Amino acid sequence: MKTDPGPASIEERHRTLLILWFAICMSLTIMYFAFIYLATVTPAPNPKLTLLLNTVGLIPVAASFLIKQILLAKAVTAQQVQQVHSAYVISFALCEVSGLLALLDYRLTGSKYYYLGFAIGGIGLLLHFPRKQHLVDASSPGI
Repeated sequence: MKTDPGPASIEERHRTLLILWFAICMSLTIMYFAFIYLATVTPAPNPKLTLLLNTVGLIPVAASFLIKQILLAKAVTAQQVQQVHSAYVISFALCEVSGLLALLDYRLTGSKYYYLGFAIGGIGLLLHFPRKQHLVDASSPGI
């Protein structure tokens, strides 16, 4: 006999978002930095490419805030709490793009300024810390 656990509570959904946020933060900081220090590169300096990749890293982080706000507004309007997860996951992924571009910068140029892309993505992730209020706002009155 199967038992249906029912819909996830607001606290469970918030905990899930916190775990996802923490995992993405750790991948951006620990995993990418470990990869950089373990995989050495022969420097081929190209300051223009470094500047381009770090500047392009700003675009997805900035877009993540706009996209998250739009998706959260739709979740509240539709009273669909599960859409809040989508809004957060998309914003986390867009912030991680900046870190990937920093990793690409290091691998291509060996630049010592690769950390700027990590900083941009990390600040974006810190600003996207999951708030329980977004889940409450999007939940139907019965939950």
